[in-house]
Amino acid sequence: AWADFIISEMPMPPKQLCTDDFEGPEANNTNLVVKGLLAVEAMAGLFDYAGNKTAASYYRGKIPGFLAFWLEHALASDGSHYKREYNLDDTSFSLKYNLLYQLIMNATVFPGKVLSTELNYYSTKQAQKYGIPLNDRASFQLTEYQGGLIGMAYNSSEIRAQLIDQLYKFADETPSRDPFGDRYDTKTGAQLGFHSFIARATIGEIFSLLLISADKSDTYQMRRP
Repeated sequence: AWADFIISEMPMPPKQLCTDDFEGPEANNTNLVVKGLLAVEAMAGLFDYAGNKTAASYYRGKIPGFLAFWLEHALASDGSHYKREYNLDDTSFSLKYNLLYQLIMNATVFPGKVLSTELNYYSTKQAQKYGIPLNDRASFQLTEYQGGLIGMAYNSSEIRAQLIDQLYKFADETPSRDPFGDRYDTKTGAQLGFHSFIARATIGEIFSLLLISADKSDTYQMRRP
């Protein structure tokens, strides 16, 4: 099964492309590990629905060890955020936009502190006029990822309002002629990608907040420290 391949790549995925393929391949991508662990949990959930508790337990049992490694090695030394790669210094960061799927799945793989730590770091340390940069390598963002962060901040009205305001400003003030493009510079609002990042279905992620149910208020507490 695909979940078995994911398990074989954990907890240190080798150099490979990920969703952010326009930035080139990367090893030890911590956001990719987030996606992988949630995928394994999804497989366990499918077996739960199928009534195969043995298989569900097998896949779910693989998660704690990988998660413990991630929590220890991805965390910056000052505890402020989780790095882009395990082996990079504390100046590295990346949007852990894959955490959105934990909320959509109503899963409990990652502790609530992971999400609140990341969101607080984005909003206080990395925020630009038009959004949160994708990672430390560049100042650009994708509209759908900015929208995904809005869903992730469902329990923090302050951070959520900041993210929405940034996205609105980009759409309203961008100097580019493409209407509401989905790859742009967070400092200038300029559309990037030579008109290739327009009218893509991925932009639907700006509605991610609609997928997050209100019953998660006891799972995560989005409060500034």
